[in-house]
Amino acid sequence: MDARKKGNVHVLRLDRGEAVVASICDYLGRAGILGGSIVGLGAVEAAEIGYFDPVRRVYDRTTIPDARELLSLVGTISRLDGKPFVHPHVTLGAPDHSVSGGHLFEARIAVTGEFVIHEAAIASSRVLDEATGLKLMRFEGEP
Repeated sequence: MDARKKGNVHVLRLDRGEAVVASICDYLGRAGILGGSIVGLGAVEAAEIGYFDPVRRVYDRTTIPDARELLSLVGTISRLDGKPFVHPHVTLGAPDHSVSGGHLFEARIAVTGEFVIHEAAIASSRVLDEATGLKLMRFEGEP
């Protein structure tokens, strides 16, 4: 990983073999980022993605083992159990130009990954919502 920061903007480059979510969360912790957003693109492999079924209250997960274009990663940044947490969704492009996507649990960089983090002055954390079974974003501090 290589990273640069100017003001509240952080730019990260992940290299072949690096775990996307784990590497981003590691950086968030080192940089002390408590909230914000992230966007990214590149190429990944071994992508585990999911769709949340609100009736069954579970994620239907699938792993895509081969390399795919990371056409888009968008996400929010918060804390979960006091640790950095990124909530990423992805769109992945296949060699036949079809796409798949969903919540990204993890993937490995296949070629390169380029990410931009916008650090927010608003901290947030995740709290279990009994109605959905999901840990939803809650803002910390004064409004």
